[in-house]
Amino acid sequence: MADYTIVTVDYSNVEKLGFFCVKNKKHPGYIAKRLWLQQRFEEGMRVKLVLTNDGKQAGFLEYIPGEYTWRVVNAPNYLVIHCIWVASNKFPFKGMASALLTNCIEDAESSGKDGVAVVTSDGSWMASKEVFVKNGFEPVDEADPHFQLLIKRIKKGPPPFFPKNWDERLMQYRGLQLIYTNQCPYIGKAIVELPPVAKEHGIQLKLIELNNAAEAREKMPTPYGTISLVHNGQLLADHPISATRFKNILEKEL
Repeated sequence: MADYTIVTVDYSNVEKLGFFCVKNKKHPGYIAKRLWLQQRFEEGMRVKLVLTNDGKQAGFLEYIPGEYTWRVVNAPNYLVIHCIWVASNKFPFKGMASALLTNCIEDAESSGKDGVAVVTSDGSWMASKEVFVKNGFEPVDEADPHFQLLIKRIKKGPPPFFPKNWDERLMQYRGLQLIYTNQCPYIGKAIVELPPVAKEHGIQLKLIELNNAAEAREKMPTPYGTISLVHNGQLLADHPISATRFKNILEKEL
C-alpha cells in the first residue's frame, strides 16, 4: 500500500485543504493567494497535494497553461509549472516529487499539450533542475543570473523561450520599487513588512502590483515573474525576502 495519495485542489475543497505553503488563514499571504487562486482556477490552474495516509500534507505542485502562466516565458500550448515542494525531511517517502511530475505530464498528454515547462534556479529559492532532469526534462534556454528553462517534450515543435530584453525591463524602474504578484503567498508578508523598514532608512519604497499574467510576462524584469526588488534599474532581489534581509540590502546597496 502506498504511503500517500495525490489529490487535486479546486473550488470545492480549497478552503478545507489550502495550498500547502502557508497554513495560517489569517496570514496576509494566505488571504491574497486564496483570492488569487479563485480566478486562476477558471484559467486552468491545477494544484496537486501529496496527502499521507493519516491526512497530513507532504508536498504540492502548482501548474497552469502557458497562455496564463505568471512565469516570464513564452510557452504556448505547454503546461507551465509554477512551484513544486515536497517536505522530504519530514516525510521520508520515496518518489513524491516524481509522482507529482508524472501527474502533471499525464495531464499535459491527455489535454493535447506539446509538453510541460518549468523555470529552475541555481539560487536558494526555487527548485533546482535535478529532479526535473531525472524525470525527462531537458534545458532549452537560460537567463542571468541563475535561471534555466526546462521542458518535457510530448510533441515536436518549437520549444518555449525566455524574452531577451531583461536590461530594458529593469531600466523602466527608477527609485526603489518592489514589483510583485500574488502568485506566491510569502509575498503578502513582504509587502506589509518592507515599507516601514525603507521609511526607517529615509527611503521611499514604491509597491507595484501586476494584476494579470500577460502583464507579469510583459513587465517583470526576472524569469521568476513573482517579485522583483529594483533600484534605479539594478535588480536587488528576485524572490520574497524578509525584513531583515531587506534591511541588509538597503545598508549594503543604498
